[in-house]
Amino acid sequence: MRVVALAARLAPRTLGTLAALAFGVPGTVGPAAASRPPAAVHLGVVAEEPNEPDKMLRIFAELLARLREQLQPRAVRVGGLVIARDLDDLSQRILRGDVDFVIETVFPTLALQERTHCVEPSLVIFRRGQREYRSVFFTRQESPIRELADLRGKTLVLQVLRSTSAFALPKAELERAGLTLVPADDLRSRPGDVRYVLAQAEVNQAIWVLHGKGDAGAFNDGNWAALPEKVRARLRVFHQTAPIVRGLLSFRSGLDATVRRAVEEALLRLPDDEAGRVALFQAAGLTGFERLTAEDRAGLRRWAPVLRPSQAR
Repeated sequence: MRVVALAARLAPRTLGTLAALAFGVPGTVGPAAASRPPAAVHLGVVAEEPNEPDKMLRIFAELLARLREQLQPRAVRVGGLVIARDLDDLSQRILRGDVDFVIETVFPTLALQERTHCVEPSLVIFRRGQREYRSVFFTRQESPIRELADLRGKTLVLQVLRSTSAFALPKAELERAGLTLVPADDLRSRPGDVRYVLAQAEVNQAIWVLHGKGDAGAFNDGNWAALPEKVRARLRVFHQTAPIVRGLLSFRSGLDATVRRAVEEALLRLPDDEAGRVALFQAAGLTGFERLTAEDRAGLRRWAPVLRPSQAR
């Protein structure tokens, strides 16, 4: 898809437009507004790899196709995927009304709430069967590290700054233990600080720890279970956090209530048939949705001040 291949060299707004075109969304040129179909709802995502916007298109193509099928009888149009550069960009797109719903983990969802004041979590996501997960801290089998206190002055390998389980949760857990986490290149760091480096992918974190590019790492228990056995056998877990919901689907608060309800119901029905299950799993391993409970909402309120979402990018 040559038009998508050019997206990385274009402005962020153009990037979102290309995503819409790639999914066949009608443009703004045409008959008078009175004769146009109702505005479409749009899913917004952050580009995992800014130089490969077509990757996000591939990941969510089937999910959006299935939603179109489900929602067409209810006269709800599903537009193209809106790909944002980062959380700040996604926040602006939500505020402009370009994005109507998002699928994120808790940390970036809290950041979007903080920046827009119009993001409302609605559904819990299941990813690879997990409704909740926790962060695990791991090190090499032969390492002297046995507890969090042993990380003083050491280097922790994390994933990316907007990760819940591989950045925000580990950081909060270290602070709870009286430790300070700082970038490895921070010239103001003190001898007892825990320095961090970012490996970009979970499997890279494990490999970096094995090869001595860090003293320990942290990511979620699902990532730990998914490691190749020959890698996991050379590592060991020495600490884990309390659980947190795996992720959230949230809506822009200004979205029409009837449209929102239709989208929720369509998403909840997706696991009911094979095509829906395949579409979900292609979307980064999703396996289903469930409505947020009162207990879930209380948990999010407890986590919000601990995770400090203002630090997310």
